[in-house]
Amino acid sequence: MARKVRQLLIDSLRTVGVVGAIEVPTAEEIGHALNELNNLMAMLDLKKLFPYVEVTNTGTLTTSQEFYTIGTGGDIDTPRPNSLLTFAINYGGIYRPLIQESTIAFDNEARITSFGSIPSVFVYRTKFPFAEIQIFPVPTQPFEYTVTSNFKQIEFGLNDEILLPSGYYPLLQYNLAELLLIHYPNPAKVQMVSGTANRILGDMMRQNSKVGKLKDDFGGQRGKYDILTDSYTR
Repeated sequence: MARKVRQLLIDSLRTVGVVGAIEVPTAEEIGHALNELNNLMAMLDLKKLFPYVEVTNTGTLTTSQEFYTIGTGGDIDTPRPNSLLTFAINYGGIYRPLIQESTIAFDNEARITSFGSIPSVFVYRTKFPFAEIQIFPVPTQPFEYTVTSNFKQIEFGLNDEILLPSGYYPLLQYNLAELLLIHYPNPAKVQMVSGTANRILGDMMRQNSKVGKLKDDFGGQRGKYDILTDSYTR
């Protein structure tokens, strides 16, 4: 079961010693910790540590409506995706996937070659603040749909669920605690918190690192190739 952001903030504040094991943080402490969490998320994203999260939404197409916004508060209310994986409609009791086209192919080919009244193709445009889905042919009845998208969750609200793989919760808990120590100094906690935060961050960076390609000594170079120094020996 996914844990909520509020619990993460409380855990980090307790790790630092701002509140005791059975105490409840004040609204000001929770708000401050949430701001620092989102600062931490931005910094970790620069290190390319966040995977994409897949989310599936369901709903019903509106008759004669061709365009649908997608994003928090949009026609499809979900975090604005980086991309769509699948879009399917329920036709005759069976979910049939629509073909995703590029903008050029959709405008110049799909809308010319697609006939009938059943949606068969769509295009996804990554506009801001809402992305946009355009489907064709335009639905003539309210088809049920299911859409799967992916996004990077790099900003949290207080009541959001933490939809991240195993290992990310302690990463956030201890690295957030390390940031909070700047504002709530506690010398007795510094070594433990910083050591744990750095160890978990290092483990996660190694887990997410990509192995480089090995090079050979072909191509007219003289001598042998030394993989440790990335150079040729003479």
